[in-house]
Amino acid sequence: MVVLLGGACRQEVPSTTRDLEAAKRGRSLFQRGTSARDTPLVGQLGPEQIDLSGSVAACARCHTPSGRGSEEGGVEVPDIRPEALRHPRARTSVDVEDRSRPAYGRDTLLRAITEGRSASGRPLGVAMPRYVLAPAEREELLAYLETLGETPDPGITPTTLTVGAALPLSGRLGEAGQDVEQVLRAAFEEVNAEGGIYRRRLELVVEDDSAPVGPDATTRLLERGVLALVGSLRKGVPTSDTLLRREGVALVLPTALTEEARGSDSPIFFLYPEEPIQARLVVQHLARENESQLRRQPLAVVRTDDAAGLAWARAAREEALRRELHPPTEFPLSEGAAGLEALQNLRQAPPPALLYAGPPEGLKSLVEMLESWKLATRVYAPARLASPSAVTGGPLPLFFVYPPGVEAREDHLRAFTAFLERHGLRPRHTAFQLGAYAASRVLVEALRRSGADVTRADLMLHLEALRDFDTGVTPPVTFGVNRRVGVQGAQLVRLDAASGRWEAASPWIPLSP
Repeated sequence: MVVLLGGACRQEVPSTTRDLEAAKRGRSLFQRGTSARDTPLVGQLGPEQIDLSGSVAACARCHTPSGRGSEEGGVEVPDIRPEALRHPRARTSVDVEDRSRPAYGRDTLLRAITEGRSASGRPLGVAMPRYVLAPAEREELLAYLETLGETPDPGITPTTLTVGAALPLSGRLGEAGQDVEQVLRAAFEEVNAEGGIYRRRLELVVEDDSAPVGPDATTRLLERGVLALVGSLRKGVPTSDTLLRREGVALVLPTALTEEARGSDSPIFFLYPEEPIQARLVVQHLARENESQLRRQPLAVVRTDDAAGLAWARAAREEALRRELHPPTEFPLSEGAAGLEALQNLRQAPPPALLYAGPPEGLKSLVEMLESWKLATRVYAPARLASPSAVTGGPLPLFFVYPPGVEAREDHLRAFTAFLERHGLRPRHTAFQLGAYAASRVLVEALRRSGADVTRADLMLHLEALRDFDTGVTPPVTFGVNRRVGVQGAQLVRLDAASGRWEAASPWIPLSP
């Protein structure tokens, strides 16, 4: 952790566009420990000059994102907002570096940051790194410190907190996107009815992610100025992720359909493992159940040629090879169910199990075909495909990978059903609706923990600090500095086509490293 002494004497002159742009770039240094040019902030700690770099060197780690200060490891970290440091201190305080001193000016502030000496010339404590800054970084950090704590982050007003969601509102996922929007609005409506968050109302803005051209929905939401994003449906890694990282905007997602690039400073928090990881879970489960059979005969994967289908197949193949099993046999689908004719040879040599990643109509056609052949091949698919229209209700063993699980959660699921009824909603795309509800609960909890002076960086830190949080519809969610997936595992379930209810088909499957 770092202790940066900052602040500045402010001149009562209007800020120029150049000052504002410099302050915006300096914000990334202070809050994230990364420059606008994606170079890490570097500080040297103690007499040994131990290098700190990147997010661990970020000033906000100790001084808090608002600059109010904190108590870090028994050390009182001072308030570094301009109003605290632009005035002289006449009396001794608790900390040695807070003894009587003149007001900070630009030169003495820069000396404190780079040399570790206060405005009076005394050495600051050993917990304060001596930062190595290029000339441009010096100007940017000083510009940001001059505005620290005085300008609220986007999406924050005295009466509102604005949150965004990038959702497909038309096309193949249009109905699911509409269901997610309705659940998010209903969840925020209940929060607002109880007084909001520190007397601020939650407002949701939605951008349609179905448009094939122009800036994507996430980019448009950032341009509109939102505090955070929640519940978006993603089929890949959009270019706007770079903007999320640069702006330090948290995105709380149920899951992703394809592989995601993550790091310790990623702004994206997943409740559940992405679908390729769920394919790994299926292979792990099947290997534990009957490894000897899988050593004799390969699994089969039926998948589309899009990013989601290819990622699902790749994950299943890699997990099989990791366990020294035969690589799965792949059957690409060209258009929906059009490629199912290629499965005719399964009649002669049925695989021990089949993993499916494609559209719901393709899953239904596949199941009907296998049943017409009177095969008992087990079929596994992501839970998002488990709509009643995709389930024939026939004898074929059809299982869905469901990260929230259903064991010992009947009371919670009944409470969710009551939530839908209160708002005139009906269960339709249940996996998406439950995921949206859980994501909203996680975001609201992190906002509450961030306090009345919330910032984007505060929100990020409190999401990282979430431990064993009960959303009401999922296993306990835990995030961390190096953990961006809250639930590490899944359960296999069956869907009752008549009632639309999940039925447990396996114990909980923890994700193996």
